[in-house]
Amino acid sequence: MIEFFTLLIIFFIKVISMCYRNYKVKIVLESQRQDVGIDLELKYDIWESFSKGLYLQISETVQREYVNMIRKNTKKSINITYETRDSYFGNLFFDTNLHESVVIER
Repeated sequence: MIEFFTLLIIFFIKVISMCYRNYKVKIVLESQRQDVGIDLELKYDIWESFSKGLYLQISETVQREYVNMIRKNTKKSINITYETRDSYFGNLFFDTNLHESVVIER
């Protein structure tokens, strides 16, 4: 019975840490919307600002190939689709696919 509760506690700790990392990514994305110093015409400028925010939030889960930027008229959409994998116990892993996006209008 104690082993079951131990595995359950480990499960909740792992799931909460995955949710927290996704929350940090969401915070950085929302900060992109409010940052007026970003030139929306340059993907490099957007990525640099985003990666600095991720570095400050200590989130290593998002890499450049997971970020997709689409421009339509005055709107810039930043979409992030990434996968996290966290070990659970032995050969068991948690594997989640996450998606976050933000639309910047200027």
